Amino acid sequence: MLNLLLSLIYKYTYYKSGEYPLSILYYHHIFAQFEKYHPDDLCAQAFDRQINFLNKKFNILPMNEAVNLLKQGNLPPKALVISFDDGYLDNYTVAAPILEKYHCPATFFVSTDGVDKGYLWNDVIEQTIKKTSSKSISKNIIGTTISLTNDTEKIAAFHKIVNTLKFFDKKERNEKILLLSKELNVHDFSRSMMDQLQILALHKQGFTIGAHTHSHTILTTETDNECKLELSTNKNHLENIISSPVDFLAFPNGLFQRDFNQSHCDITKELGFKAAFSTNDGGAISSTDIYQIPRFMPYRKQLPLFVLSIAKIAGEHV
Repeated sequence: MLNLLLSLIYKYTYYKSGEYPLSILYYHHIFAQFEKYHPDDLCAQAFDRQINFLNKKFNILPMNEAVNLLKQGNLPPKALVISFDDGYLDNYTVAAPILEKYHCPATFFVSTDGVDKGYLWNDVIEQTIKKTSSKSISKNIIGTTISLTNDTEKIAAFHKIVNTLKFFDKKERNEKILLLSKELNVHDFSRSMMDQLQILALHKQGFTIGAHTHSHTILTTETDNECKLELSTNKNHLENIISSPVDFLAFPNGLFQRDFNQSHCDITKELGFKAAFSTNDGGAISSTDIYQIPRFMPYRKQLPLFVLSIAKIAGEHV
């Protein structure tokens, strides 16, 4: 019954638009075990089940092949791409072995400041709050006092601060994070991101390496010159690591008009990227702007509903 429903949804989309749509899923962490600070990210067991199921129901394609077929309007039915944002260490240690187990291609969009330092700015916030013995955060960080008396409050504080500071420009955001580190007296941070050798190993295994800005900053918070520097630094650094072109970019946060706009698409094209990706819902067809290709992640946990949601979202928003 599930296979029949999937086929009917894709046939209807083909009837409506004259071609099959491309669906692109995006993940962040894949943890070895459930991580309470990241309840929406999968653990290894759940990811294994999901990839196994997706592999049976969809045509999972490498990014380059999918983009080429997309441009031609010649995608197969149930075309799907798997992608990951940021470049976390667990992408290499947990996700990649599962992907290899099912011979599943994937793309890893990497922020290179995290490669260099070992962590991104949001990881500093997380580790600072986890490690501190302080019982509160002053209003000097985001304008309100935040209690840290238990794990529940710490988790809420982490999400509140990240969701506020991500819309600050890079300079002000870094100043606030430094102030938080001093206030909570935490100054040592462990590596949470892949290093250069791990990125190179993924490339050699046949996975695609893509760009995600250097410091994982939302581009609409920066000047165009700073955005161009963020993207060119990221692209050049990754190309030096893998000794191959980096053709694809995923915009951080990724909502068109809020997090990036047409000028950023123009910069992306100028720098030689072949395609770029948002986090707007929907599938892509040949008429889709190649620098605004949508990616999405259904939040239905039951696998049959999860795959039906992929087909439905892809068909509704082409």
